[in-house]
This record gives sequence, structure tokens and C-alpha cells, in this order.
Amino acid sequence: MAQSSSDAQPAGKSQPLPPELLRVAGVVLIGLLVMQLDGTMVSVALNTLAHDLSASVATLQWVVTAYLLALMVGMPLAGWAADRFGPRTMWIVSLAVFLVGSVLCGLSTSIWMLVAARVLQGLGGGMMVPVGQAMLMRLAGMEHRAKLVALMAIPGMIGPTLGPVLGGVIVDGIDWRWMFFINIPIGVIAFLVAGRNLPNMKAETAAKLDVLGVLLLVPGLVAIVYGFSRAGTVGFGSGQVIALLAVGVALLAGFGVHAARPNVDALVSMQMFKYRGFATSCTLLLLVGLTMGAGIVQPLFLQQVHGESPMSTGVLLVAFGVGSVVTSVLLGRVFNKLGPRLVGVVGIVLAIAGAAFYPLFDAGTSRVLIITAMLVSGVGLAMVVLTMSTALYVGLPPQQIARATGASRIFQQLGLSAGTAVISVVLQIQLSDQTDRAPDGTVGPTGLAHAYSTTFWWGVGFLVLAVVPTLFLPKTVVAPAPVPRQAAEAAQSQGAQPQEA
Repeated sequence: MAQSSSDAQPAGKSQPLPPELLRVAGVVLIGLLVMQLDGTMVSVALNTLAHDLSASVATLQWVVTAYLLALMVGMPLAGWAADRFGPRTMWIVSLAVFLVGSVLCGLSTSIWMLVAARVLQGLGGGMMVPVGQAMLMRLAGMEHRAKLVALMAIPGMIGPTLGPVLGGVIVDGIDWRWMFFINIPIGVIAFLVAGRNLPNMKAETAAKLDVLGVLLLVPGLVAIVYGFSRAGTVGFGSGQVIALLAVGVALLAGFGVHAARPNVDALVSMQMFKYRGFATSCTLLLLVGLTMGAGIVQPLFLQQVHGESPMSTGVLLVAFGVGSVVTSVLLGRVFNKLGPRLVGVVGIVLAIAGAAFYPLFDAGTSRVLIITAMLVSGVGLAMVVLTMSTALYVGLPPQQIARATGASRIFQQLGLSAGTAVISVVLQIQLSDQTDRAPDGTVGPTGLAHAYSTTFWWGVGFLVLAVVPTLFLPKTVVAPAPVPRQAAEAAQSQGAQPQEA
């Protein structure tokens, strides 16, 4: 598939998004928002689910874990499926699977029926997001990709903030089943809009599924993600965790050897890593994922140390989302002119500066300072996310876009899982240490603040690790197109006839 003609536009010029592209983006965003909200609403309903479905805490964790593991199964298959059957077909199929899973979740009469339905949801959601993003990237040239990435980032920024609030309203005011039933009318609208606006793009390849790659990559990813999930509960020293992570690493190493072989159409081609933009962006996605996974500490601090209610905690966290959304929208207009490296460096500096205030928080910290720090962090991380999500495609052949998108989601999810596990273990250790130091075994406000302060420094450390790969980002997204006279002179100097534009 040839690249869009907009690829030839000068890098510094901002072109408005064509109406047909906006319509496709709107359809994809509806699906992404539904998935983001659904993935974050469930956390506030766990106590209610335990009561209504007579489930233990150990069993209840599978409502979240099963969904997460199913996401990891769908993501690596998304690129191949989009190339094999076409992005439009696979996006609609993925949405259908997600909605069927939502209906079954709402109808669940037992905890294990709910877990099975969450697996179905995860499979659909795990494919829907990368397929939708790949479809947009294939339709748009590099000139429009920054704006589209900025739009795609909005649900991911507001979902984790809005989801728990909306979930709380539904659980307290209606019934927990409506967390899943609410997806149905939105999904039906998405189906109707998709039928009219999604282009019927042809498949890129008729290649068969890389069965050996699936048998190596998918179980490897599931083992690692589940290992991190268990580590957040029982620690990294657990024999079960060590075994899961060891098996996962061994399977992924085997996949790397398999995918590097010539004439192998792998789920994730090792050839993509020769492109600096892709390799650097995947590294950043992993490291920034660590930081976002560590974000689970912020709401816990606000409630346990600062004494905020769940509702006021959500309001304070909105500052992060607002900073991210506004930055993404405004920066998308001038991103090509500034270039990935400049935006990425400024963004990582701002993200570190904002996060560096978190360890200073205690019970008496003003809300103004908390909001300011979160706002700065949100602005900085939005700049980094926009940078790496756009630079990901620089230089890649169009036929690799779908698989590159699926691969990038894998790196991000691995980072999120690892970050959540590491920060959970660090916080547990710090709280246990403070408990041991307390004369009566009760940790006071000062001890709690110290435990969270140390934990927050780990989040800052994750961001510092991202500084080096940021410096290796491409300077520009699109090389400026030469004026006709320059092109003619260059062609003549090489002894060739000038080509038509």
C-alpha cells in the first residue's frame, strides 16, 4: 500500500485533518473510550462483587487479572489479523467480541462466569485498540499522524480518571451490572457509524498465521504479566513468581530467535527494530509504562495520608488528565515543526520535575501544590507519549504499520504490569518497615508519609531511566520536500531524469 500523499508535505507545515479521516478517528475513539472506561470502572466494584457473587478476595482478583491476561493474548494477534483480513473487518469483529463479553459480564450469576466473560472482553479489547490505531496510521501520512496520535491519547488520559468516578456512581446509584450493560448502546452506535465511515481497506498480506510464533510469544507474555500480577501480592521472592517470570523470559527469548530467522513472517518482526524510531519508541513505551503503572500510589496517598475522600481524590487526579489532554490537543498542531526529539526532551524534563514534588508530599501539603505537581506531570508525560507514539512509525514501510502498532501496545502493557508490581512491593516493604518501627505497631501520619515518599522516588527513577532513549529519538518526522528546481538539479547531478511530483 502506498503512503498517503500527505507524507510528501513539508514537515513544518500544519495541514488540517481531512473530514473523512476525522470520521474514521471518531469511530475508533468511541471504541477506545468504551474499553478504557470498562477497564477502570471495575476496580471500584470489587467489594460489591465479592458480596453479590459470594467470592473470596483470592478469587475476586481474577476479575481484573483475567481481563489483563486476555488483553495480552489479543495484542500480538492484532497486527497479523489486520493484515490478513483487513483492518475494518477486524475492528468490527473485535468490537463485537468485546460487546458480547460485556453482555455476559452483566448477566453473570457466578464469579467464574464473570471471569470467563472478562476473558472474552479482554480478547476483543486487546485487538480493537491496535487494529483501530493501525487503520488510522495507514490512512494518514506522517503529516497527520501527530494530530491523530494526540486524539487517540485522549481516552487513555481521561479513562483512568473518569472510569472510577463513573463506576462509583453506577455501583452506588444503580447496580454493578450496568458497568457492563452501559457498553451496549455505545457499541451499537459504534457499529452503525463504523458501517458508514470505516474504509474497506484491503488486506496487506495473505500470509498464514505464524503458529510457532504464537506458541512462543503469547504464553510468554501471559506468564510474565501474570508473574508481575502475583508479585504485587506475594512479592518477587515467591517461588511461583520466579518460575512464571523465568518461563516467560525463556519463551520470549525463543520467540526472538525464531522471529530473527530469514523468511519467517513473524507476529513481531525483528526487522522493525533496525528502524531507530521504532526501537527507541518501544524502549520508551516500556519505561513510561513503568511510570504509569507506579501511578497507583497517588490515589492511595491522597486517601491514606492526605485524608481525602474517594470523590475528592478523583477531583485532584483530574489535574493530571486535564494537563495531558490539553497538551495533546495543542501540541498535535505544531508537533511536526518541533520534531520528536525536542518535544520528547522537554516532556521528560517536565515529567521528572512534576514527579519530583511527589516525595515531598505529606499530610499538610496544600491542594494547590498537589494539583500543580500533577498538572506539570500530566503535561510532561503527554509530550513524551505523543512523541514516542508518532516516532514509532518514522521510516517504517506501510505494510509493517499494523504489526508495529500491536508490538508497541505489548511493550506498553509489559511496562504497566511491571511498574504496578514493583511499586506495590516497594510500598508493602515500606509500610511493613514503618509498622515495625512504631512502638505500638500502628503507623502514624508521619510514618505513612515517609513510606509513600520513598515509594514516590521509585517512580521518579523510572522517569530518569527514560532520559537516555529520549535523546535518540529522530529529530524530524518527515524530511522537507525539495522545491521542483532543487529536485531537478539533484536529479541531473546524478545523471537521472527528474521525476514528477
